[in-house]
Amino acid sequence: MQRILAALLAALCAGICAFGIARATTLGIVRGTVTLDGAPAAGADVTLAGEGSRFTTTTDSRGVYTFTVPFGYYLLTVHDDDAQDRVVSLNVSSDSIQSVDVALTHLKAIAHAVAYAESSVTGNPVAVNQMDRSQIQASPVENNIYNLVETMPGIVQFSYNEPVALGFHGVTYEVDGAPLPLATADNFSQIIDPNQIDSLEVYSGDFPAEYGGQRMGALTNIITDRAEDVPQGLDGQLTEGGGNFAEALGQLDLEGRTGDTEVFLDVDSQRTNYGLDAPTYVPIDDNSNFTDEFFRALTQINYRQTLTFDYGNEFSQYQIPINTQADDPLDPEVSVPGTDDQQREYDRFSSINYTLATKDGNGYFQIIPWYRLTQIVYAGDLADDVLATEPDPITGVVDHLIGLNQDRFATYAGLRLNDSRSVGTHTWKVGLDMWRENYSADETFACYYNECANTGTPVSPYYSASFAQAQAGSQLGAYAEDTWQPTPILAVQYGLRYDHSSGYVGGDMLEPRISVNLKGDSKNIIHVYYGRTYAAPQLEDVSAACAFLGASTGECISHPVYNLKPETDSIYEVGLEHTFSPTLTGYVNFTERNVINVLDTTQLLNTPLFAVFNNALGRYQGVQLRLQDRLPNGNYWFVSTTISGAYAGGISGATFLFGPEPNPPGVPLTSAELLSAEDHDQTVHSIGGYTYLFGATHDWFATLQGDYGTGFPVFFENATEDLTGRLPSHLTFDGSVAKTLAGTPNHGLGIRLDIQNMLNHQYIVKIANGFNTTQIAPGRGVLLRLTEAF
Repeated sequence: MQRILAALLAALCAGICAFGIARATTLGIVRGTVTLDGAPAAGADVTLAGEGSRFTTTTDSRGVYTFTVPFGYYLLTVHDDDAQDRVVSLNVSSDSIQSVDVALTHLKAIAHAVAYAESSVTGNPVAVNQMDRSQIQASPVENNIYNLVETMPGIVQFSYNEPVALGFHGVTYEVDGAPLPLATADNFSQIIDPNQIDSLEVYSGDFPAEYGGQRMGALTNIITDRAEDVPQGLDGQLTEGGGNFAEALGQLDLEGRTGDTEVFLDVDSQRTNYGLDAPTYVPIDDNSNFTDEFFRALTQINYRQTLTFDYGNEFSQYQIPINTQADDPLDPEVSVPGTDDQQREYDRFSSINYTLATKDGNGYFQIIPWYRLTQIVYAGDLADDVLATEPDPITGVVDHLIGLNQDRFATYAGLRLNDSRSVGTHTWKVGLDMWRENYSADETFACYYNECANTGTPVSPYYSASFAQAQAGSQLGAYAEDTWQPTPILAVQYGLRYDHSSGYVGGDMLEPRISVNLKGDSKNIIHVYYGRTYAAPQLEDVSAACAFLGASTGECISHPVYNLKPETDSIYEVGLEHTFSPTLTGYVNFTERNVINVLDTTQLLNTPLFAVFNNALGRYQGVQLRLQDRLPNGNYWFVSTTISGAYAGGISGATFLFGPEPNPPGVPLTSAELLSAEDHDQTVHSIGGYTYLFGATHDWFATLQGDYGTGFPVFFENATEDLTGRLPSHLTFDGSVAKTLAGTPNHGLGIRLDIQNMLNHQYIVKIANGFNTTQIAPGRGVLLRLTEAF
């Protein structure tokens, strides 16, 4: 193993020495040859414009041009004084190579039109989808990053808007090329405010060797602010809004340029009295507020070198909604009126990205140091928490619940190195990811004094016990991969990744990845993929916990065994992408995911927090479908559908969470023979939307989006489902109408109206079952916003 790691590191060092430095891991390459009447067109002007950015170059003596650009939607324009301009539309994804040859002729065209690039075998791969700035802004759910991610196939919405990808927990996020580690038992707030997002890219499969070390159900690449043609000086816009549920928000967005440096500042504040999905149709004690600041600076040192700096700071606070009705058929947990548990969340991150492009534009290297701080404080109302009751599902005896105070604090410091070079039919990429985490936590558990063992400190009406923990850990990942295109119809991406983790849970793994794209004809690309992934739980996932086992035992386990295990996955894909027309494309992708030691979650006491355990085995089988069309007039529509099953069985880690009675009943804790439906298993999920532009200058838009899903299982890993079955299916509609700001820089007045759940269909998301709290989807929400540029 040491020899293998040394070989990967040597390849990285060799790449750094041989190649120059470039822009970001979110890059793709656009290249091709320009001909004039069949001969190479030397000195032709080539422009690639889109996503607010503009790149220019000229062809060399062979008529060849190359761009290395962030993912997104672009227009490629080729100009020669002796010919009519040619304009080509294309999508660029991360790590893709778009080969676009352009043929010019001396014959002048009478009319000018936009052509569309024929699907490139190494272009946008199956299972990779993007949303650009205009699509994000037009979405009715643009105010929530998780809802945006859930519009992609292979991803379903679970508790508290958590996206569940390819059957299990775990979506990895990268912001401007820097990783943003997330614990399985993470917070309620968003990883980043969507107001700060320029564009995003979601991998729901086909993961290159570049990515790993974390749970890989899906990967979301986020670009915040791109290099733009920002004029000298400072411009900005101010947004204010309000709606029902006492929702109010304010946003300040500034952008400016001084010399070759562009700066962006976003400040956001929001509040509502419907913060979390509540256990009742009318929420009780469900206030929340959120503030966020984000700063980004980009400096173009010269035509090859770029330096960027990101800094984000976020604070969120949530009341934990309660149920006070003893005979509520949906929620057996009954709280005392006035119970006021709260969660406060603090998050900061920063990164520096230094890049340098190779002279020929065919390669790049980047170095990104990054830092993250996260703190989650659960402030329980202990005296009232222990008065909450719930009947034992077996004996019917009414038990009092357990109260919790928890303060989790973690800091991460990391470094990322990536280097890529395209030579002939090969595009090589090598890289290194490493970070260190320091974690500490303090927890206090409270048990009702008549039911809890008399081992704690008596504070009427409960006994309490406090525990502290502290741990450091590290993550190291190294990879090497190559995209080989021996012919225009075949592309093979193959790579090897090594991950090593230490902390509460240690381990390592070699992970081969291979993806094959075969272009059957001008309209069809066949896709095959196999990959292995490794994920150790974050230190925050391995926290002390107290499991109250019922009145019959009166026992509170307060000394857990840290026996969580790393998760290992094997992913298989077979897919087909079809081009129906120059603007309409679609794909179907069949995926099987086999997992050992699934990092899964159960409810922590009577709180909405999660504690992590290992299912011994897990399996996901599904088909993902996607259709999308970007019409020449700017109108856009999409449909994403997932038909799947997610199953798990046995408990192989953190067994202390379940006490002496295994779950499901009668299944030994170490058995993995019985696979049953996960509580987040959704057989069918489909979402689609249509955006229509109107007005004299197309500065108005209207969007309608629908979401359908079959119900989740009532109980976790219920093998038969004959007694409990599934919750009802749901169908909801969201809509937006808006007038956007015009011009560059923006000017005028913008207005936007969003309506969530237009039909006011409050469906049951989950019912309390020992693994989840009862959650009911919110009713109709209306939000009106006004934006003024200055």
